Amino acid sequence: MRDLSDEPYKDLEADGWWWPDSLPDEETLEDGQKLLTTVQRLRFIRDGFLFLNNLWPDELIAKAREETRDIFPEDQVIGRAMNETRYHHFSAMPWTYRGEASANLAINHMALHPRALRAVSELLQTEVQDIRLYQDHLIAKCGRVTDFENVETIQHVIGDQDIHVDYGNNTLLVPPRAAGPEVVACLCFYSDVEEVGGATHFVKADPGELTQYQRGTFNPPNFVFGTSNGSALGASGQRSTERTRLRYQKEKPLRYKVGSCVLYRLDAWHRGTPVRPHKVRYTHHHGWKKKKRGMGELAGFRSKTVTAS
Repeated sequence: MRDLSDEPYKDLEADGWWWPDSLPDEETLEDGQKLLTTVQRLRFIRDGFLFLNNLWPDELIAKAREETRDIFPEDQVIGRAMNETRYHHFSAMPWTYRGEASANLAINHMALHPRALRAVSELLQTEVQDIRLYQDHLIAKCGRVTDFENVETIQHVIGDQDIHVDYGNNTLLVPPRAAGPEVVACLCFYSDVEEVGGATHFVKADPGELTQYQRGTFNPPNFVFGTSNGSALGASGQRSTERTRLRYQKEKPLRYKVGSCVLYRLDAWHRGTPVRPHKVRYTHHHGWKKKKRGMGELAGFRSKTVTAS
């Protein structure tokens, strides 16, 4: 679904979206109960992503959202995006903000919140103390059109990405298959899709793609589609023309609101889409990885068959 108009989702039916799961509140969890269900953990392993609400408390989200807008004031973001073609909308690491006082900021507590670490540990099948944070930054993405100075031209919104995977930006190695992923990436939204658009699109991995080793599965994000080498070679390659076409047919946007997040593997297929013109979408990006590589940790998963809706 590639639509560069101002209202790309206006005719989209309810089943055309990915809708978030809601997690149980802390007070409703019984002793020993996991935060995530088996079906949710399997969805992350096999499909590549898990879309959630209320991973963090509402009050923490509200404070982090306010701090993000303080770092990236909306009017300044829009003004610079309209006038600077190479405007850099990534933050420095949040803990450099306000110097020593930054330790008390909500944006720093997001990555270390017990519920977030608990979810990550359950997805990676490892102890919380064996998790390492390796990415934590903010993005203020502004919607721009192709030629905002000429109102008579046909306008398209800038920012439509090709469908891709992320691990080429994070490692030179293909993520492990049989032993399970070693990284949980996270995209948390501090905006609402109904107001600013810019939904991230995800598509489920093919059956067995993320859990079985196959040759030729190296898919760095900047690989040129349509070339006759690497994983695009032949009809069965992960980046073949036919497989790429099917992914665009099956992709769906995330129906996100403030506080929604998607936890995903670095080999999950996804892409960014344009934010509405003169609007700003605020997001918080995290990445957690295992301290050490574990082997055979998904043996229990491989023996089960669960249909995830």
